[in-house]
Amino acid sequence: MALLLVSAIIGSALGELIGMLIPPDSFLYHFFTVTTTPAFGPAQFDLILAKVTLGVALHLNLLALFAMIIATIYYLRSS
Repeated sequence: MALLLVSAIIGSALGELIGMLIPPDSFLYHFFTVTTTPAFGPAQFDLILAKVTLGVALHLNLLALFAMIIATIYYLRSS
């Protein structure tokens, strides 16, 4: 699970970096920078002394998905 999260973060960062190097009006710019945001939460827990709100949102692009697939293949072949 941690391997997938780390690979998604690295892939998203690479996609954003590549998007910064490509002119904004090109097809490749949109190809690399279009993101989807799966989110969980916010979940609120009302404790006696405090209220706790938890939530997670990931901004994933195509390179993040590609990096997660590569990490999964690497993990399955190494074990």
